[in-house]
Amino acid sequence: MTLKDLIMAVKEKELSREQLEGYRDQMSHLFADMQFEIADLEKAEALFMYAKPVEMSVAERKLGWKATDQGQRLIVLKRYQLATKELLNSLKSRVYQLL
Repeated sequence: MTLKDLIMAVKEKELSREQLEGYRDQMSHLFADMQFEIADLEKAEALFMYAKPVEMSVAERKLGWKATDQGQRLIVLKRYQLATKELLNSLKSRVYQLL
């Protein structure tokens, strides 16, 4: 299940405890996968920044990185990461309410 599918699924008000726990587990796995991908992209970013000429300012290097496909992917993943973290907290609260 994709993150967007999970977001739509957890919007449903009447979910059982088992369903909520299942969605929480799936979202936790997606979150972990995102963390691995973010780590790889941040390593690529460091190498990109290091390989640029010294004459380029840090701001120019950062803008150059953000304009790459990998830089764009990192931007998206960081936002997905924040959304996923909030949804995981919400799912935990909903599960505890049903205990």
